[in-house]
Amino acid sequence: MSVTSVSIGPTRRDRLARVAVAAVFALHGMAAGSWAARIPWVKEARHLSPADLGLALMGAAIGGLTAMPIAAWLSARVDSRTLTRAMVVGVAVTLPLPAFAVGMPLLFGSLFLFGAAGGVLDVAMNAQGVTVQARYGRSIMSGLHGLWSIGGLIGSATAGLVARADIAAPAHLLAVGIVIAVVGTLCGTRLTPAPPSAPGKVFARPDRALLVLGVITFCSLFGEAAAADWSAVYLRTVAHTTTDVAAWGYAGFSLSMAAARLAGDRVVERLGAPLVVRAAALIGALGLALGLLVPVTPVVIVAFILLGLGMATVVPLTFSAAGRTPGRDPGTAVAAVGTVGYGGWMIAPPVIGFVAQATSLTTALALVAVMTALIALPANALREA
Repeated sequence: MSVTSVSIGPTRRDRLARVAVAAVFALHGMAAGSWAARIPWVKEARHLSPADLGLALMGAAIGGLTAMPIAAWLSARVDSRTLTRAMVVGVAVTLPLPAFAVGMPLLFGSLFLFGAAGGVLDVAMNAQGVTVQARYGRSIMSGLHGLWSIGGLIGSATAGLVARADIAAPAHLLAVGIVIAVVGTLCGTRLTPAPPSAPGKVFARPDRALLVLGVITFCSLFGEAAAADWSAVYLRTVAHTTTDVAAWGYAGFSLSMAAARLAGDRVVERLGAPLVVRAAALIGALGLALGLLVPVTPVVIVAFILLGLGMATVVPLTFSAAGRTPGRDPGTAVAAVGTVGYGGWMIAPPVIGFVAQATSLTTALALVAVMTALIALPANALREA
């Protein structure tokens, strides 16, 4: 009888936990997409140069990088369910702050808080996802990250409609923050309790396998962050499109990522992770290069769609592989890879801004094409993903 009970698969509680953690991923994506699409409003309303914007975005970078060691420390001592519930509210509270900020110090500080909250939530929700995946006995991480992309699509597309209606970013982002806080709190009650990791292993130096996974994640998230924070700016300032149409660059990027991630598990089972990642990375790099060489609005939007395909499966596969690393606690391993990888997410926006100021935004985004192509080189590290 006990054998039969094991064979029936996940319980109802497990399924509710999967829905809940998927919703958290979507809410986090919605926050990112909503903010990304309103960056042009902040740039124009505060009269920021590319360098000023890059410096302001560095606040989020520094906040996120500062939060990563804290996230690793917390994930070893606090149940990932508790940490995820708390940080969903943290992201909701900090999301509207940059839109209200007047002056560089306040803008920088508000983005620091938003980046820190998002960084801790990244680690917490991925650790929770690994826990739920273990109870399922099969891969669900690609789907969870697909929901993050859908959330980004909803956030950016809604922001485009809101911008067309001439609704200012402060009111818009405040409303989004309230929705995230309410829905996230409700979903948090259905997450799965997960024992904290062993405290002594949190700050252990990552071994070679985790370091390689971290470098792959770094390159991928560098491209994701660049698309999130600069796709709308590129369409607005280089392709000379309207503010509402500019939001569709990131919307297309998010849509292609969502579609590829939702189908990712089945494709990887057939072709293998290394081949999928290599092919996708080259498609993304070449697609973005086309958009930089031909800065016409439809071409640029297609370019970001192809870049989304290139990025789609990388992070789910690296986190999934990290969570199964022999001799490593899943939460600690995910935090280790995230600490290395999310450096790419955090430094990309300011790096792009400074390079754009010194050269051009086209040249700066060429770095993204190069980073995307580099993902193909160490793809064999995902053989067991």
